[in-house]
Amino acid sequence: MREGRILKFDQQEFVVSTWDGVNRAGYVPLDDKILVLADVHAEMTSGAVQLPAEYVERQTLAAEHGTVIAVGPAAFRWNDDGTRQWVGTIPAAGDRVYFERYAGQLLKGEDGRLYRLMSQRCIAAIAVAAAGVMAEGERA
Repeated sequence: MREGRILKFDQQEFVVSTWDGVNRAGYVPLDDKILVLADVHAEMTSGAVQLPAEYVERQTLAAEHGTVIAVGPAAFRWNDDGTRQWVGTIPAAGDRVYFERYAGQLLKGEDGRLYRLMSQRCIAAIAVAAAGVMAEGERA
């Protein structure tokens, strides 16, 4: 898919989380929860400077973007107050999303990767790729 692609956010460089379409985390979100595979901070800068492992880990935990792995059955059905039905786009597995910093609960998946289980209210936006730049397998 997009293996090894580097994204820059606020002078930080992240490696886009790759996902093959199969939930290998070993978790299925319930109710209004969303399982997200957050992007990992690059271990080396674009200027070829090796970063300390502790710094990389801290920045990875502060990531605000990633790939949706699974969506709970009640997510985005009602607003956060439960007073009206959800209106708008609903993120699906495979979508790139932006979420609150340090959002959700950290879970170590069966595949050894770090996932975040968060409430629907933590998701802020769905990333939209520029026309003609979408990677193979991405939906419009």
